[in-house]
Order: sequence, then structure tokens, then C-alpha cells
Amino acid sequence: MLLKSRDIYLRFLRKTDAASLHAAIKENRSEFEKYVFGSTHLHSLRVDQMIERAKLQRGKRQEYFFGIFAAEDKQLVGYVNLYGISQGIRSGEVGFSVRASQTGKGIATTATALIVLFGFKELKLHKIVLRTVHNNFAAWRIAEKIGFVQDGIQCSRLRWENLRCYSMLETEFRQLKPKITRLAAGKKD
Repeated sequence: MLLKSRDIYLRFLRKTDAASLHAAIKENRSEFEKYVFGSTHLHSLRVDQMIERAKLQRGKRQEYFFGIFAAEDKQLVGYVNLYGISQGIRSGEVGFSVRASQTGKGIATTATALIVLFGFKELKLHKIVLRTVHNNFAAWRIAEKIGFVQDGIQCSRLRWENLRCYSMLETEFRQLKPKITRLAAGKKD
């Protein structure tokens, strides 16, 4: 599966991507420790195991883990995933990470918009959630730019920091679809 925009494309990770994914995780280690829930678990897994686990989860329709690749040189610049998918209540949660050397280019916004389109259009989800640590201002801006609504603050059980919780319902997505489609194409809004 391939999801494309002007400057990036998303595809499922392959075993041949293991070295690139390892390098991206290593480059972002300090960011993961600040912002990513369960980052110690992320570093304890070998990347080839992560890729295999993602394939198994995709087969169960519980998670979709995409690599983010630059269209120009086909280099892995990050990842985005839709996880915790519940078919019963048709919900999932989005997460993303872009290599520190690639931030500030709109990559995370475009990738997140692409996965939101995928979640609502292809998976027929009813709700997508985005949670971020309270001081991850870049993630807030991405969520709000795409049109997620802040639901509130959640006391984190995983870390000592609270989480900002955002969500988007299917009805909100239908109203925002033109805007999200533009963002997914890599256009500024």
C-alpha cells in the first residue's frame, strides 16, 4: 500500500528498511525520551522485530505502521502509525515521528493528514485520537492544524507528565475533508 503526497509517500515498512529505521530511531532518541510513550520499550525492540510485529498487527487489522519516505530521494524520514484500532467501536490512535534533521518541513503534518484520510476513508473509523505530552508544542500545532479537537488533559499513567488529548470524529472529518486533503497533498493551509 502506498499513500502519496507531493513531497513524501507512506508505505509499509519492509525488512530491508531495518537499518534506516534504526538510524532514525537513534537520531531521535532524545526526542523519544521527552515525548514518546513507552520509548524504553521502543529502544529494547530490535527494528527487525518491530517491522515483523507491525506486519502481524496489520494482518489482525489492529495497527498500520507506515514509513515516511522523501519522494525526491526515497530516504526514510520518519514513521506514522494508526494503532490501538478497535473494530467494534471503530476507533484508533495516531502517532508519528520525523527525523530531527527533517523537522520544520511540514512532513509530520502531511503524513498525519494522509493517515487520517486512510483511517476514515479506508478503515471506516468513527474516531481517531491523538495524544501528546503537554510540552510537545509541535505536536499540538499539527493536531490543531489538521482539525483535531482538544478533548482535555489526561493524567498520564505511563510518565510523570500529563497528556493533551485530541480527537476527530467521523462527522468532523466529513466537514474538514477538503482541508485535510489539501494538507495530505503537501499544500499549506
